[in-house]
Amino acid sequence: MLAQKLNLLHIVLLLSAAACVYCVMWENRQRTLALRRHFRSAGFAILAALLLLFFQVGTKQPIWPFLAALALGLVAGGASGVALKLRVDRSWQIPRPAGTRHMIWMALLLAAAAAVDIAGAAIGPEAKLWRFYATLGAMACSGVMFGRAIAVGVRVWRLIG
Repeated sequence: MLAQKLNLLHIVLLLSAAACVYCVMWENRQRTLALRRHFRSAGFAILAALLLLFFQVGTKQPIWPFLAALALGLVAGGASGVALKLRVDRSWQIPRPAGTRHMIWMALLLAAAAAVDIAGAAIGPEAKLWRFYATLGAMACSGVMFGRAIAVGVRVWRLIG
């Protein structure tokens, strides 16, 4: 019965959420971070959020609330990335700025949303509302992570050129 409700995309969802948490934890342990590595956690977060969106679109949910949550997250993350104190060393590595611990919470909320969706898929149609709200939260969290990564990337890129 459980195998009929879950599919391989749930495994990809679980792996991408776990990879996002791992990358954020790894980024916080490093003193400096290359610009391309700065986008890894945000990429895994967007992948997990898009998979959750795919599941919701498959259940005939309207897409606009999810895109609105993503847009709000992008704006909040962009504002966070613009306001962040940023230094770049001579090898164009980004020294880890203060105040990046909230990204750990964003990644953990994204992983919790993935767990809620997987559990909701196992439960069945009774958990439709929980899955909807989990996807909204995941879209917002991934938007914050991706918006911040883009803002920091643009700021570093402007320093290079």
